[in-house]
Amino acid sequence: MDFKTFEARLHQWEHLHFTAIALQQRDGKLEIYATAAEHQTLSQLYLCRAQDENGAGEQVKQFRSWLHKLNLGRTRRKMNRSARHVAVNASAQAAPR
Repeated sequence: MDFKTFEARLHQWEHLHFTAIALQQRDGKLEIYATAAEHQTLSQLYLCRAQDENGAGEQVKQFRSWLHKLNLGRTRRKMNRSARHVAVNASAQAAPR
């Protein structure tokens, strides 16, 4: 999986804020999930199946790096929106009536 595919998959669930990558063994196979914990609910988004533990470790490491990158961008966008909101409110209050 490349970064754009990873990003698109997570953005399909934009109402969830994914914060971790988890490796789980199910039916004797290793699977990788993005996890989000919101409103006392743990959500897991299936990402892929790993061939072996070494490959799984490398994939988890890569996905964690990409998730961190996506979450930094999300935080920056929120901060920019907040700053614009504050600026609009400040200019509205400063305008003569």
